[in-house]
Amino acid sequence: MAFYRSFAILYNIFMEPSEFPAAAELTARRFGMDLSRPLAMVSGGPDSVALLRVLVELGSQPVVLHVDHGLRGEESLMDAEFVRGLCEELGLVHVERRAELGEGNLHEEARRERYHFAEQLAGERGLSAIATGHTADDVAETVVLNLARGAGLRGLSGIPPVRGQVVRPLIRHRRCDILSYLEHLGQPYRTDRSNLTPKYARNRVRLEVLPILEELYPRAGDNIARGASLLREDLEVLENLVAGIVRKRGKEVVVPLGDLGRMPSALRRHAVRCAHAKLAPGETYLGSAAVEGILKLAQERREGTGVLHLPAGVIAAVRFGEELALYRETEPSSGEEDLLVGEQGFDDWVVDVREVAGLDVKDAARPEVAYLDASRGPYRVRMAREGDTIRPLGLGGTKKVFRAMMDRKVPKDLRHRTPVVVGASGKVAWVFLGETDEEFKVGAGIEKALRLEVKKTR
Repeated sequence: MAFYRSFAILYNIFMEPSEFPAAAELTARRFGMDLSRPLAMVSGGPDSVALLRVLVELGSQPVVLHVDHGLRGEESLMDAEFVRGLCEELGLVHVERRAELGEGNLHEEARRERYHFAEQLAGERGLSAIATGHTADDVAETVVLNLARGAGLRGLSGIPPVRGQVVRPLIRHRRCDILSYLEHLGQPYRTDRSNLTPKYARNRVRLEVLPILEELYPRAGDNIARGASLLREDLEVLENLVAGIVRKRGKEVVVPLGDLGRMPSALRRHAVRCAHAKLAPGETYLGSAAVEGILKLAQERREGTGVLHLPAGVIAAVRFGEELALYRETEPSSGEEDLLVGEQGFDDWVVDVREVAGLDVKDAARPEVAYLDASRGPYRVRMAREGDTIRPLGLGGTKKVFRAMMDRKVPKDLRHRTPVVVGASGKVAWVFLGETDEEFKVGAGIEKALRLEVKKTR
């Protein structure tokens, strides 16, 4: 009997208001949420206020974050005052932040700012999780909106109970039960009147679409949210199938195209999304258009390097028909550093420099090792630049450094991120993992040489 009662509470069936905290606790246990000392994001609305009261009833010690976006004038100030008073009444630590929004999508920017403040505060105070008041209604609304946009399996799986440090203990419970719980406590809350206007798509789904679906199919909101949960379980299975071919390599996430090509098209899409999620955990997932663009590039690009610029500064590079790499777009270092005896770092590399008596031919054959005439120094290290030239050993002529890299199949998108060593004159003496210039070689009669060995750190 106890099992069936727990099942009913977990799935919000015939639940009394007094049982609401127990229902949230079961959800937290089911999804492994650590509510020992969370950061609670509280706007003052019913969902976040219910979340706060539940956490307190469960014996948690939350730190409360209220973010004022300054979008509703006097009402925003009253929201902040309400949350401040509630925290004082409950004896909780309370932190307020003011968001400065730009000219983009206000709702998206506000969400990004809230989570930025939350992650920063949770990190500073060593908190166990970031708790939000999302409900099953939020899941249903999200699924309907994503379905209308043509979303795939991830979009139809709604809002996850846990994403990184963010946890949602109320995610399986309806807003009507939240309101009953607050009424049972005699707990007031704030009402955001902008949620009652049909100006925004989500409001229209909440106020117009879902009520009609509830008339046609009683508990439609519950059914949609439960369906999203089942789809999320299917999604986890599919992502586990592709996880083996997605690997982190330094600052990049790499997928071998041979492995990708042997997969059914549905799994290829999941592999691309899995790679993006591995590179940018917690960020907005790739849209279908971006995923299809990457797969088209991977299918068509058999020679050289093709690049796609994705949202949030992410680059997708398909290299020589062999691999797909995702990485963050960053400006390469433009400076130069003196190359000193000993071990030193440069960008993502470590360079070990030693003084030696002469040339070890077998050692010098390794691509990560170079021997240079010490008398041609002092040497410096910098990134390769357009116009750099080199006279590779034994070639008998001059070649552009970028051309030399191309001949070695260094991907085009990495050439300007590859360091070179230059001599006192500024001329290129050695390209990391590549060619040594004739002028700087260690020949017969050289009294002192420098041995350089490099390795990538990330």
